Amino acid sequence: MKKVLGFYRMFWQTLNIKSYEGFAESTLKNSFNYYASLVFNAFVLMLVVLIPAFVQLPNTVESYFNNIDTFNFNINFKTNAPIVITKGNPLLIINYANETPTQNANIILNNNVLYTGFLLQRYVKDFSIYEDAKANKSPVSNIIGVLLLLMAPTLALLFFFYLLLKYFIIVLIATLAAMLLAPLMRYRITTKSLFNCAMYGISLSVFLDIIFFALGFRFFQIQYLPLVVFMIAGIIQSGEKIDSKMKGKYIEVK
Repeated sequence: MKKVLGFYRMFWQTLNIKSYEGFAESTLKNSFNYYASLVFNAFVLMLVVLIPAFVQLPNTVESYFNNIDTFNFNINFKTNAPIVITKGNPLLIINYANETPTQNANIILNNNVLYTGFLLQRYVKDFSIYEDAKANKSPVSNIIGVLLLLMAPTLALLFFFYLLLKYFIIVLIATLAAMLLAPLMRYRITTKSLFNCAMYGISLSVFLDIIFFALGFRFFQIQYLPLVVFMIAGIIQSGEKIDSKMKGKYIEVK
């Protein structure tokens, strides 16, 4: 809890342009730790915002069936012996050999009869209806929706690492752009200071980008305008103003 509160205190500080003189002097370790916390918290916020979309996922899948002319499954499955998953203590038995399984399991699929639940309650289900998905889009969309939800943890993890890489690339681009901008503004500043300013300055842009993505909002990438403002503030706050009489490099690579 203390770490969470500490992160949000730091986040609010990133919105104050006067804080960038201190941010520029931060260690790279602290900058990377803050960056990782930033992306993680923004990612959690995105998942919360997307909860209604997850709930409506089967309905969303079903709505796309209107764009499909034909969608058929070829259900032709038969076994020559029951398939038993975890033989020592069966969890699932699948049998299409016209034989009644002699073993007990949590779930038994015997031809078109599904046995599951406490004391193996019997649910009769004719799976042939799923052959024409277009004509039976509601049950098929429910199955697809459930499968997507089961895949969600893996997809979420991959998306998190994608966000880590995406925003880090933007930080590098912002740092390089600031290295070109600083001489035009007649400021001398180190690349480390610019990099640190970018790591902290991207905070608001990350949250805006996540919220815009979750809400499906796209408008000329305006979510990155705060990063531009904070990078300029970082140059002014942590850089050394120079005049024509001063000599030396504008950008110190260290």
